[in-house]
Amino acid sequence: MNQAQSPNAIRVGQSWSQLTRLTGRAAICAAALIAIIGACAPSDTADDKQAAADKPVEVAAYEAQSGFGNYLAGRFAYASQDLGSAAEYMLRALDDDPGDRTLLQRTVTLLVAAGRIQDAVGLAPRLIEADPSSRIARLLVALDDVRNDRWGSASEHLKSIPRDGVYVLLVPAIEAWVGLAEADEKKALEALEPISKRQAYSGYYNFQAGLIADASGDIKTAESHFKKALETTPGGSLRTVEAYGALLERAGRLDDAKKIYDAYLAENVESVWLETVMARLARNEKPGPALTNPLHGIAEALFDAASAVPQESGNDAGLLYARLALDIRPNFDVARMLIGETFEALKRPDDAVAIYRSVDAKSAFSWTARLRAAANLAEMKRVDEAVAELRVAAQERPARPDGAITLGDVLRQAERYGEAAEAYDLAFSRIAKIEPRHWSLYYVRGITFERIKNWSRAEADFLKALELEPEQPLVLNYLGYSWVEQGTKLEDALDMIERAVELRPNDPYIIDSLGWALYQIRDYDGAVRNLEKSVELLSSDPVINDHLGDAYWRTGRKAEARFQWERALSFKPEDEAAAKIRLKLTRGLAAEAETGAAGQTKTE
Repeated sequence: MNQAQSPNAIRVGQSWSQLTRLTGRAAICAAALIAIIGACAPSDTADDKQAAADKPVEVAAYEAQSGFGNYLAGRFAYASQDLGSAAEYMLRALDDDPGDRTLLQRTVTLLVAAGRIQDAVGLAPRLIEADPSSRIARLLVALDDVRNDRWGSASEHLKSIPRDGVYVLLVPAIEAWVGLAEADEKKALEALEPISKRQAYSGYYNFQAGLIADASGDIKTAESHFKKALETTPGGSLRTVEAYGALLERAGRLDDAKKIYDAYLAENVESVWLETVMARLARNEKPGPALTNPLHGIAEALFDAASAVPQESGNDAGLLYARLALDIRPNFDVARMLIGETFEALKRPDDAVAIYRSVDAKSAFSWTARLRAAANLAEMKRVDEAVAELRVAAQERPARPDGAITLGDVLRQAERYGEAAEAYDLAFSRIAKIEPRHWSLYYVRGITFERIKNWSRAEADFLKALELEPEQPLVLNYLGYSWVEQGTKLEDALDMIERAVELRPNDPYIIDSLGWALYQIRDYDGAVRNLEKSVELLSSDPVINDHLGDAYWRTGRKAEARFQWERALSFKPEDEAAAKIRLKLTRGLAAEAETGAAGQTKTE
């Protein structure tokens, strides 16, 4: 086994999916939005990104000395996910070729993703002239109109945007808020009407219609829409819960509002996002309308589009709409959080830290932003700084375990296992009632105890994790393999690992665990079968290749064994492992090393 398949994503509060469960709208919009973005976003390939990783900095600087060089440098920067630099290089390239439609489209898109909205707006008319079908350009012009109270002009520009993809939802929503700005609630709701005819979009429609009715003072209609929107997503989405709850509070129905808040908190235990709401409710202070002007409604519609895009590695599409939402509504911290998480997915921790630190200290999102900023500092190898910030944060909120958990995760990833165990102990001391969801905390604490060779406590934590989550493959794998290494409970251990493989049949690391466990009990043929499959699934892992080499050697396939060891070295294993592999290449597997040939650590 090896560490590559570990729970290394530092866990900070709630998962983002909990925040972006906007009454089911995200899943509905995702495919359409991706299709639209694909038409306008830079089309760099995997080869571009590999080239970016390999290319020396001075080469990129040289390329940027000419118009075409600026274009290449922009591609290089984009492949490195440096969106700000990419936008700047594309602007320079555009100076040399101002009429290139594709370059215009690429530059405008990158400017938006980099947060340079006004620069993008300045180019939008040129892009429309070059490509009248450009949705992003027409949207930029329409949004500039609404920002400057040119509602009639905005309406005309919106009419020219083709209604396909995500724009089937986005354009009617923006048109509705434009209608409300013209003091015409009927016109606003009529603009949304086409969305209501599609059952799949009912959550989106009811949320937007509820906001419009609420902003118009039509409480009865707003409540009807919010209720329907809430029914679309069990437990409710944060945005709907906040809007509906506030409506009920203003109507004096405090008990009904509390029921909605409590239902959300039951599904999102330890959430900090409703703390200010619950504190206000306890003080019996009535909130204002969910939105105070049409611009806020348009920002909500844009945020919905942004949150619809899965924030996966290499996917920066959600940035476009999140940036536009934040430009329309500068204090919209929920959009900031989405931008920050997108930067995390793009492996841009420095950009993530900057956006998280821009969240207002009084915001409901400030605590989560603070923890995420520290976690990203650790990703930047600024571990001591991250640890210092997290220790202070954990002390400031002694009733909350999440600060201590994040601290433990940072320390564990830095291989400061003793300190990590102490942080996890602190987190447990703050948990009033152990629930099934806490299996992961037992699991990671067990890992830290195992690493500091406190096996009795490690084993107890792994067993407790399985008590809470009996079918958790990560725990089954780790505990089972540990027993195999120790030569104890071999039957139970193999059962555990085999069950883990059944649960995750295409996980190369868990299959590697099974193969290596079979190797340890000298079932070399079985080891080869599983290790070959593991290598097929993940050919570039040094530990798996090393394991397969050992298994080949034991079955007499010595030439193939040396080939696998050479491959393992080519993937740059850790120094200690590399030294052992070189020794094996020199003399093969010594008989005395039979049970510990690779000496690798277990998967986390």
